[in-house]
Amino acid sequence: MIVGLTGFCCSGKDTVANYISKKYGYTHYSLSDIIRRMMREDGVDLVRENFIAFGTRLREQNGNGVLAKKVLEKVALDGRYCITSIRHPDEVKELRIRKDFVLVSINSPQFLRFKRMQNRKRLGDPNTLEKFIELEDKESQEEGSGQQLKKTAGMADVNFVNDSNDVVTLEIAIERLLIKYLIVKNI
Repeated sequence: MIVGLTGFCCSGKDTVANYISKKYGYTHYSLSDIIRRMMREDGVDLVRENFIAFGTRLREQNGNGVLAKKVLEKVALDGRYCITSIRHPDEVKELRIRKDFVLVSINSPQFLRFKRMQNRKRLGDPNTLEKFIELEDKESQEEGSGQQLKKTAGMADVNFVNDSNDVVTLEIAIERLLIKYLIVKNI
């Protein structure tokens, strides 16, 4: 089974994926990690604006589903996987080749996501809400090879709201999600 997770920055995609991976033995792949690795190889600074531009160029040069194709090369037909940072509708289309793929859109209020970003203190993250919103707009293109997070979220099989910073509350909500949509069996 492949559980795909999409959502805006700091919505909780990796937190959810890490929980599912640790508790249920899913292998976690991030499409963003593919871009990060390539950026390091090319000597590009790992800041958010460069990240967006690099991913867009990669899609322009290799097709909009390139990151999903790369991750599908790593997964077995009978394994359990969490794939995060799905940011373009063509990535979803590639992943839907697998009949055992389910896309979950993780939603969190914008201000809460901004606070989470401030707390993680990653190099290059915006330090004002205005800059944060500006970068989010770049992640919601309507066409082309740029990130299309709103369109991607609209393709989700499941919508999940992560509006708490309490880990226990989040874990209970994840369990309910997994059971309801039969993402995990043998609970």
